[in-house]
Amino acid sequence: MSQQQRGTGAAPTRRTVLAGALAATSTLATTEAVAAPFVRRTTRPTAADWEALDRAISGDVLTPDDSRYSSARRLFNPRWDRVRPAAVVRVRRTADVSEAVDFARRQGVRALVRGGGHSYVGASTGSDALIVDLRALDSVTLTGTQASVGGGATLYPVKSALAARGRSIPTGSCPTVGAGGLTLGGGLGVDSRAHGLTSDAVVGATVVTRDGSVHRVDATNGSSLFWALRGGGTGLGVVTVWRYRTHATRRTGFFFLTFPTSAAVRVLTGWSRWQAAAPRSVWGSAHVEAMGSKGVRVRVVGVCAAGQEAAQAEALVRAVGVSPTSRSTRSTDYLDGVRLLGGGTTSARESFYAGSDVLRVMTTGTAEAVVGVMARRARSGGTGAAILDPLDGRVQDLERDDTAFPWRAHTATVQWYLGLSSSSATAWSAAADVVDAAHSALGSRSSGGYVNYLERSRPLRDYLAGNADRVAYLRTRYGVR
Repeated sequence: MSQQQRGTGAAPTRRTVLAGALAATSTLATTEAVAAPFVRRTTRPTAADWEALDRAISGDVLTPDDSRYSSARRLFNPRWDRVRPAAVVRVRRTADVSEAVDFARRQGVRALVRGGGHSYVGASTGSDALIVDLRALDSVTLTGTQASVGGGATLYPVKSALAARGRSIPTGSCPTVGAGGLTLGGGLGVDSRAHGLTSDAVVGATVVTRDGSVHRVDATNGSSLFWALRGGGTGLGVVTVWRYRTHATRRTGFFFLTFPTSAAVRVLTGWSRWQAAAPRSVWGSAHVEAMGSKGVRVRVVGVCAAGQEAAQAEALVRAVGVSPTSRSTRSTDYLDGVRLLGGGTTSARESFYAGSDVLRVMTTGTAEAVVGVMARRARSGGTGAAILDPLDGRVQDLERDDTAFPWRAHTATVQWYLGLSSSSATAWSAAADVVDAAHSALGSRSSGGYVNYLERSRPLRDYLAGNADRVAYLRTRYGVR
């Protein structure tokens, strides 16, 4: 699902994004580093090696014999619980990150970065890897209108801290998603039409690259890496501080509409027309949900300035041309709205499989393909959701190659989300088959995928289009591994 809480009801929902990397400060370099050599060793670090790393950092090194290891290694999706990394390194400052990355390079151990732990493909864990755990690096400060956000910070604490000062940044709303991973993949959310992607609000970052050196990058210093960090996904070093341009908060209006199943295609085409014509301050997400034996449900969740919710709901109904079977509206203070969309201030772990497509236009044929996928899923007794979020508004103010995020001339993303009752390989494989069939159903109507909704089976070019080669090069130059 997209990063938004998808209204009310029992349909399966998802609010996660690719987990990523952030944290604190240290001595800063602004020159671009030459990639350090990496040699995979056939022997593992000894207990004495790990103890030496533990002494060298202000954080903690948790190996399998530590009582804290079991909980520290778990990600959001229980699918990855069977993975046992060599160690989880809980860092407390940028210097710790440098030490951990350099240790991994010298020892020939893979270094993987864990922020919120929501990666769709479990990218922040790996067997026998060193996990750089950023969760203790969660500071949020505001200087004027610029926010500095530390590496382990997750979305609700970031939103809450900034809202206390009447400011915010554009994000998704799953409260436990890491702000860094969201930013690295672009960052879609309810503010995207008005304020752009999360990555579009970035004005600078502090990054540890593969040789352990620290770089402060922005539009003039380390501009190539700065370009890639805004939408290029993970694998570009360890970002220890993000600096964002903020915007003022507002009271928020919401509207929730459910339409007849028979009107599902008209809802998607009407939603697309309505969204394109709506002011940038208005955002809506369309959901087509397989409900097993109950068939298909189609809904739209809308967000706007408080006081406009009834008018915007009516404008959507006119665009669809079909009366909804249910309609509700409400308005809230800003932070109450954040909690409403996020389902609270935290989120329980859940098993799921998901993927995505990016749509250049919403034609009747495209809408029929999306609805058909969910209808077939329901007929088979299964559940799932196709969740469509807009890509217009301020997202389209930039060109495809202004940042690494390539989808600047497209209509919407589709997230295919399947909740799983089991984390078994069989359940995972069956869900992957459903999502693969959804890609096939769209065929050439899809331009690619959204990198925060990553699937292992798809190449980088599917997610980054014409920016893929440049990002791949920068990953080999700067990324830890």
